[in-house]
Amino acid sequence: MLSSVPQAPAGALDALAGVHGRTAYLAGAGGCGMRGLAHFLLAAGWRVWGADSKPFTPDDALVTQGLLPMTQGQDAPQTSLAVRSAAVPETEMGFQSALAHGARPLKYAELLGEISQLRPVLAVAGSHGKTTVTSWAAWGLRRAGLDVGYLVGAEVPQLQNSARWGDPQLPLLAETCEYDRSFHSVHAAQVALINVDAEHPDTYPGGLPEVTEAFEVFLAQTQIGGCVLAGPEAPDLSTATCAAWQLSPAIPDAWRVGLPGEHNRRNAALVASILRSFDLPESEVQAAIEGFQGAARRMESLGTCCGAQVVSDYAHHPVEVAATLQAAREAWPQARLHVVFQPHQAQRLHAYREQFAPSLDMADTLFLLPVFRARDPKEVQASVEELVPDLLARKPNRLTTVVSDFDEAHRLVWASLQRGDILLALGAGSIDAFARNLVDSSS
Repeated sequence: MLSSVPQAPAGALDALAGVHGRTAYLAGAGGCGMRGLAHFLLAAGWRVWGADSKPFTPDDALVTQGLLPMTQGQDAPQTSLAVRSAAVPETEMGFQSALAHGARPLKYAELLGEISQLRPVLAVAGSHGKTTVTSWAAWGLRRAGLDVGYLVGAEVPQLQNSARWGDPQLPLLAETCEYDRSFHSVHAAQVALINVDAEHPDTYPGGLPEVTEAFEVFLAQTQIGGCVLAGPEAPDLSTATCAAWQLSPAIPDAWRVGLPGEHNRRNAALVASILRSFDLPESEVQAAIEGFQGAARRMESLGTCCGAQVVSDYAHHPVEVAATLQAAREAWPQARLHVVFQPHQAQRLHAYREQFAPSLDMADTLFLLPVFRARDPKEVQASVEELVPDLLARKPNRLTTVVSDFDEAHRLVWASLQRGDILLALGAGSIDAFARNLVDSSS
């Protein structure tokens, strides 16, 4: 297999340099997507400063590669670019000081968009499953010996790094997010479309029709001569683009998909289409579909607590929660399934409240944490207690407990677990650290 060590794209990013040469300040540099862009810039010989809410350690891979760590609130030096992730407001002090020094402001997606003008990009888009499909396809192609680049929003053990430049003559496989219509910055040579769902109510108050319209605009920007590979769940948006529209057939029944769950069988169909678009032989396609082991925080087994298996998953939308629980039931059909759920955003909880209760039906016991607030305006005060009546109406005999904080959740979960059980920690916020602490505290 090819090495996953980032390699310098010899001058490929020089076109982005500005008044202060090849220099950049990255706000939110610790996030997976931003880490990938930092890898690209550093590998290309740029001088890069970065800040994040969690301080960088000396042995961090970015620091060892050359990133100059800063603390949040510290003035940034003179740089050509000031880049921020979606999680960082434009008021961040380092970002503002970089602008004051003449830096050009860019959001993460805008920088990815500029990269899409410098080399071909295969954009993976969809409301759910982007990280899995992107990393799965990237690993399959690299397993087959193709030096494809990739930009993934999570750590992937089989890829070793969340980003690699690869051969610039081959498409860069990159997640493209619909949040705040950020994917409109990207002009892809090829698109892999997973699905389209009502999501991000803070930027799409009009629901599914508004989200669909945003995807149509994105598809219309696919470069001439490109192709849209449509997964089994993708709506027919073929009229929105001049690119060729290609439906992904189901994978053969005889193939054993490496990841559990019906949603991953659908993901696998799209991944197989991506691999075939690179003219991989069918034996290589099958090996990739069967051999992929997943990305971090996607049904990630962390270890045990009290003899129970602890699993962390990023699911935070009702569709994702239901799919993850179905996959867990498939993987462990006889086990008691304990779910600790941390809703992500009060706005999302409020918008999709009626969908959350049925999405949690497969849980045998349920612990509900306070909402992880992210980008929520102060006036939106939805709380997890709002779910309880619907949950009890559907499963009145199930243990359903609202907990005040992680300490209380730790005590209650510890008292509930038995050998052979499964504990599934769900959410996009701080719950992953809780799950890892459970494992650490039992060792």
